[in-house]
Amino acid sequence: MAGGYRLRRISQRMPWIEFALALCVLVAVAVASDSVTTRLANAQYWVVHTHEVETATAQTRADFVAAGDARQIYIITGDAAALTDYNRAKAAIPGELANLQEMTADNPSQQANIRELRQVIGQHLGLLQQSISLRQNSGSDAEQQKQWTRDSVALKNQTLTILDRMKAEEDRLMAVRQTISARNYRHVRIVLIASFAVVVLLLLINFYDLAHELKERRQAEQAVQQLSSRILHVQDEERRRVARELHDSIGQVFAVLKMNLEMISRTFKTSDPQQVQQLLAESKTALEIGLSGARTLSHLLHPPLLDEMGFVSAAKWLVEGFSLRSKIQVQLEVAENIPRMEQDVELALFRILQEALTNIHKHSGSPSVDIHVKIEGSKVSLRIRDYGKGIPAGVIDAFKRSKAGLGVGLAGMRERVRDLGGRLELKSDAKGAVVEASVPFTAAREAQEPEVALGNAFTPEQHG
Repeated sequence: MAGGYRLRRISQRMPWIEFALALCVLVAVAVASDSVTTRLANAQYWVVHTHEVETATAQTRADFVAAGDARQIYIITGDAAALTDYNRAKAAIPGELANLQEMTADNPSQQANIRELRQVIGQHLGLLQQSISLRQNSGSDAEQQKQWTRDSVALKNQTLTILDRMKAEEDRLMAVRQTISARNYRHVRIVLIASFAVVVLLLLINFYDLAHELKERRQAEQAVQQLSSRILHVQDEERRRVARELHDSIGQVFAVLKMNLEMISRTFKTSDPQQVQQLLAESKTALEIGLSGARTLSHLLHPPLLDEMGFVSAAKWLVEGFSLRSKIQVQLEVAENIPRMEQDVELALFRILQEALTNIHKHSGSPSVDIHVKIEGSKVSLRIRDYGKGIPAGVIDAFKRSKAGLGVGLAGMRERVRDLGGRLELKSDAKGAVVEASVPFTAAREAQEPEVALGNAFTPEQHG
């Protein structure tokens, strides 16, 4: 029974557990997505950066070559336009070298290449400037120009070699960075696909839970409808029974009293005292029977002992009356520390005991019943054990699953306990059946003096 109670507690907490797991999964997905997208963006940045370095290197190469070609044209032709092209290319090269140095600040090998390139280009541009100055000042000195041309070619080849080395380094970095970018892109796709799968799975779990809850709610609604119908039926039957009791017992008594009073009225006219005394005695007897029947009917509906003396006294009265009527031996064991409890708790325990004994009498065929009442922490426990043919497995299964098809008694017992925050368990084995109710309670205030003396309470004989 404790295991089943724990399972229900876990079942009640499952929506919160699922929500917490879903939240953790979504946070993990968000963190993973942020990580891989950040890495992808970083890899893409370095790919673009490598493209920019290669473009800057190519621009430096182009201006370097353009300066040499413009000098050559100016030396040969003296064209001022060629001199303008030379000056433009020469002026652009220092800024381009500075830009390259800044862009490759994280690459020591490229920094070394740029320092070497700056030195060689400086020497080369110096030779070109001397050649141009000679052409401008003294015309053409063929031998000197040839020597400077040979020297500039050597410096040009050295410069181009350095630029080729720089380009090769950037090509290598480009290959590495493109590989990293492609791998990060694959990771992003994997994370997105996994995220989509996780979200779909969470939605499916949520849909399953909702569908299961809706199914249980429909079953509960059907059970409530059937229970309402059965309650109305039972109410009608109870009204018929009460009407029959009133007609057959109290009604008959009042009819006898009416006839006796009419006879007394007529007898007074004949002045027969003996007959009057006899009629008065019969009327008194009929009146006592009527009073007893009315008290019996009242006590069956709600015993005053329950309000006046509490559950323990009412349970003892009920057990004695039941044993007397049914001829079933009932052993009632009540713990000594049972206090007065809230009215709702005592009424629920009494109705559960009453219904259980009624079911035992109707269905179990048990020769005896054991009843135990005790306190377990902040709860009161009522355990009823019979030794009959037990409870059908279908009834227990329907009871555990709160399905429709239960009788009004069992459903009413369960609802009473559930409303009080307790639990009700049914068990059946080869020895018989067990009904156990556990209800939380707090001790009630000291009961006031009962309005009706205990001696006037309903006795087992009247119950029978």
